[in-house]
Amino acid sequence: MSKKRLIAMLMAGAMTLGVATGCGNTATNDSQNSDAGTDSTDGAYKIALIQQHQTNAFQIAVSEAAEAKAEEMGVDLTILSADQDAATQISQIEQCVSEGYNAILFEPVDPDGLCDAAKSAADAGVVVINIISACTDWENYGISAVSYGDNVKAGETEMQHVADLLNGKGNIAILTGPSGDSGGLQRMEGYENVLKNYPDMVQVVAPADCQWDTASAQATVESWLSAYDLDAIICENDGMAVGAGNAAGANSGIVIAGVDGTPDGFEAINDGRITGTVSQNGGAMAANAIEAAVTLLDGGTLDENVIITDNTWIDASNVADYE
Repeated sequence: MSKKRLIAMLMAGAMTLGVATGCGNTATNDSQNSDAGTDSTDGAYKIALIQQHQTNAFQIAVSEAAEAKAEEMGVDLTILSADQDAATQISQIEQCVSEGYNAILFEPVDPDGLCDAAKSAADAGVVVINIISACTDWENYGISAVSYGDNVKAGETEMQHVADLLNGKGNIAILTGPSGDSGGLQRMEGYENVLKNYPDMVQVVAPADCQWDTASAQATVESWLSAYDLDAIICENDGMAVGAGNAAGANSGIVIAGVDGTPDGFEAINDGRITGTVSQNGGAMAANAIEAAVTLLDGGTLDENVIITDNTWIDASNVADYE
């Protein structure tokens, strides 16, 4: 973990505890852009990236890609974690506005509850961009753009590959992210779009909310395996797929699939704990958002204010191309 991100995580934790800590006191990218007329003391645009959390490989990849793009473009970047708490994220947005940040990029913990904070920031002249998932009716709240993957398509891609591997028949179970998370809901929509074509693929147990967490997924699947004969476990992220794979063991014969294309997912594919994953390239979501923010801060316009990364099915046949 980089020193910058470690400091940012510690400062985010302090904000959660109610310590009056400002965004500007957290880690920043030291690159400079003398041509940018901003409030930053070094002349660079000040951009904040507020993540839902920083607890899995996908989010770490987002942080690292953002840092690299910020250095490339010569902007000062602050990275914060909301620790899955909407009130913390609102406070972080408000603090960054008060400290004169030029742009705020954030993945909303609560797609409905963050709308007003986003609008207040936009009304104050800050460029606001959602990444990974979007606030509800985001365009009506002053958010300039969204940079994410097509989660419905990712869900469809994942479930279709599972259906093909099962020849359209079998007992399946699903692990989901936090209830109400827009990305998770869209992936579930994709699952359902495919499942309606395969009546012989039967959900033998209700989907389980495992909060994107590996340990929770592992415990859930361990209990399932003692009660059900499962042919496939479909997971809304790689962290939960790895947990399912840990529970089932390597080469279990159960098709286990995830979403995100993370290093831990790739490792689990290589050792046979999971079957495959759908990559949406979270790092590109962050990098594209920084580029969009700089374009808008420079007075330019975006060709598209919905920036979508591609999704790709990765399994043992091609995982080496993505490691």
